[in-house]
Amino acid sequence: MNPDICYMLGVHASNSRAQSAVVMAVGSDALVERFVKIAVQQLGIEPSKILIRDLGTRKSAFFYNSKLRKHLDSTLERNEHIFKYRNEYSASYFAALFDCNGYAGKNGVSLRLSARDSLILERLGFHTLTKKGRCYIANAQEFMLFVKPFSITIAHQPGNERDPC
Repeated sequence: MNPDICYMLGVHASNSRAQSAVVMAVGSDALVERFVKIAVQQLGIEPSKILIRDLGTRKSAFFYNSKLRKHLDSTLERNEHIFKYRNEYSASYFAALFDCNGYAGKNGVSLRLSARDSLILERLGFHTLTKKGRCYIANAQEFMLFVKPFSITIAHQPGNERDPC
């Protein structure tokens, strides 16, 4: 286990609706690049097996690997044990969730989270409130500082230049 694998677990948790593919649909080339880099370097996926589609305003990157998908699913079943500490593993996991479906604006930070992930955030000290299927984080600035080292979205905001990979 390393932060890149935890990031991929967050990507998978955000996009696990696909039946047999490991998917990441995003609007940023940097997110697609990170997904591909982790898949190739950390998970051993052949680059030719990764499919990237341009969907207009968004891009979709995915690959099919049922064995890996089952492994990611079984690992996510134990996520409350894996992400029980405020460390780089949990920061990377929640950075991926934020990158895939989070929003930071005037009203704070919100994400689409499962009840289980919301509970993990609470245990990590991030107070959450769920409204209309979105999880709002009360201590948003603290959360943003927590995930910033691993988040592509935060890294590509003006004034936050750093290498995402």
